[in-house]
Amino acid sequence: INYAIMKKISALLLFAIMSLCQLHAQTMMLDHSSKRYGFVKDDGTWLIKPIYQRATAFRGEERKYAVVRYDDFWGCIDIQGNMVVRNVFGTREEAEDAGAEWMKADEPGRWVYPACNAETRKWGFVNYYGQWKFQPIYEGAGTFTGREPMSFAAVKINERWGCIDSKGILIVNSVFETREQAELAGNQWISGRHYDTWRMGVLDAKTGKYGVVNYLGRWVVKPDYEMICNFGDDHHHAYAQAKREGRWGNIDRNGKHVAECIFATAADAAYALNEMEHGRKITSWRFPVEHPETHAWGWVDYLGEWVISPMYQEVTHFVGDTGHFATAKLDKRWCVVGETGMQMSKVVFVIPTDAWQAGVEWDGRKELGYWQCPVMDTTTHSWGYVNYKGDWSIRATFDDAKGFEGEGANRFAPAKREGLWGCIDNTGKFVVNHQYKTSAEAYEQGRKWSARQKY
Repeated sequence: INYAIMKKISALLLFAIMSLCQLHAQTMMLDHSSKRYGFVKDDGTWLIKPIYQRATAFRGEERKYAVVRYDDFWGCIDIQGNMVVRNVFGTREEAEDAGAEWMKADEPGRWVYPACNAETRKWGFVNYYGQWKFQPIYEGAGTFTGREPMSFAAVKINERWGCIDSKGILIVNSVFETREQAELAGNQWISGRHYDTWRMGVLDAKTGKYGVVNYLGRWVVKPDYEMICNFGDDHHHAYAQAKREGRWGNIDRNGKHVAECIFATAADAAYALNEMEHGRKITSWRFPVEHPETHAWGWVDYLGEWVISPMYQEVTHFVGDTGHFATAKLDKRWCVVGETGMQMSKVVFVIPTDAWQAGVEWDGRKELGYWQCPVMDTTTHSWGYVNYKGDWSIRATFDDAKGFEGEGANRFAPAKREGLWGCIDNTGKFVVNHQYKTSAEAYEQGRKWSARQKY
């Protein structure tokens, strides 16, 4: 028999032996004494000793492999127990991907995957054999994304994330707090079209302040803010909310203020920005704000500029922030304030709802004196009634007074004089004599009086 025939016979014998081994080595088994996994023959004897913390069944056809966990890391073995994919992977899924590449027998360097060095706990990138292509020098690493030559992987350096390309060159500076943020920037690097428009607010590790970077991780707005909200995951968002000295405002992509940092919350600043973007006339929008230094309240426009000076203890919103009046508190009393800041009533109302109702009457141009509100004279401590301008419509001669009920000439209000309650009409005349101990009793008699009246 010549040499060529002998070589073919040897190859066939070797293939038959390997096939038999494959048949025997495909049954995974747990050794209950050691709590380790191995693989057994058909007769139950160990073909691959139980040394693995975890294991999966063999997969593949000509190049079979099983995923195993050894020394707390995952790798792959062949049917003879050889470690064909080094145990450097943190998850089973990563090792499975490596095993699938090994099974296809592609060029090892074309496929790389993040892996952790068990000794240094640093991350690098390996081929499917587990050989280092990029040395483990990173604090963290993500998988490669994209196609050559525009592919990248996120890496962590000095507690911040950036991106490297397929040659290991840092193409996105490590300034991002999370891997997800760096990957968003990396995806923009792949597209390469939004260098002047894509922005993200990030925290500078050195100063502890927030600034704005482009997708290369380069500072566009220096880190000078306590917080910056996201511009959005794409390049379409031209503005973001920024916080300085405890107050929020709005900045554009290049750091120009489109609303001063005067708002108490990011939501308030975003609301102001929304009014600006929708073309609201600036003089028609007023928003209540507390002055950060004096703590007095006034109103600002959507640029954060004062349109009604801060001089009040408390204020309310204008209706829809575009209405004609709001209410304000000064020296423990409330008044009505017009859209230009002029006080439309005297500062006489005890509770804000009374002042608000006065504003409604004023805004509706109701008959002056039709609506009357009980108010105590701060000088005499007697009670009377005022119209919506805060002027006395019924002089303060009562010990106490309640609001009016009824309509038209039938209106009445419980009032107290000489320690007893009765009811007055809209002129201040008692129509129910003051002889009752409680306002409820007087009210009941006032209701009966009103029912008997004719308009």
